[in-house]
This record gives sequence, structure tokens and C-alpha cells, in this order.
Amino acid sequence: MKKKNPPETLQSLLKYEHKPGQAQRFLARMGKNFRWPFSMPEYLRRHAFKKIADVEFEFDDEVGFNFIFFYNALDMGEFTGHENEWVTVYNQKVVEYGKEYSDDQLDYVLETMPGAIQLPVDQTRLPRSKPAKMAISKRANSGDDYKV
Repeated sequence: MKKKNPPETLQSLLKYEHKPGQAQRFLARMGKNFRWPFSMPEYLRRHAFKKIADVEFEFDDEVGFNFIFFYNALDMGEFTGHENEWVTVYNQKVVEYGKEYSDDQLDYVLETMPGAIQLPVDQTRLPRSKPAKMAISKRANSGDDYKV
């Protein structure tokens, strides 16, 4: 049996809120038995929540719905056989398997299919930010110089 997260509540969704009422709007749109897909990373849950709860632009909510659709399908094993491919999702349907889009291809896809997303089936290939570098400085004994 596949692992499942417990149903979300207003209380459990408050951690994603930036404005009062977002958790309530999210649950109203998703239903009271909504569960996050088990494999969905926390930062993408936060992103989907914001897109669905606080629609700023016409297709923002569709982006959030597509992320949730992708991870539900991933959890159910629907991408078996496509492990080395990227999946394009539009209107909560798989529209294409293939290679990662170039910037120009992605611009065209988003122009023709607003709200579409493309993610790798192999989650180790998710785009990641480079690790931040940090320098610590201290005053030297005399107080005039700094050591890094």
C-alpha cells in the first residue's frame, strides 16, 4: 500500500499562509479531505498552496493544480517506464513526455498552454539552487583588521 499523508486541516495549512484567510480559501477549493501527495517536496507544496489560495494572475491556480496532479500521478506509479523523461502537465492531464524544454521551447509552451508545468519523473533531477556561500569575519587582536 502506498504511503499517504493525513487530510489537511485549517490548522495544518496555517504554516503556508502569508495573508489571513488563505488556508480557508485553499481548503474551499480543494475540498475538506484534501491530502498532499506523499512525494511532493515541501517547497512545491508551499508554491502550489500560494497559487491556489491567492490567485494573482489568470492561470496561477492552474499551476498549483498541475503540481498536485503530477505528484498524485507519480505516487500512483503512472510514470513507470518514463523514469528518464520529463512530463508536461496542462489542465491536470499529461500532454507530453520528453526531454527538458529549452528556454525558448518553454516560452512557447507557456504562451500556448498557460499554467502548464514540466517536471522530471526522476525527482533527483529537479532543478535546485546552488548552495549558498557564507563568510564569517572576525576582528584581529588589534581591532584594526578583519579575518575572513
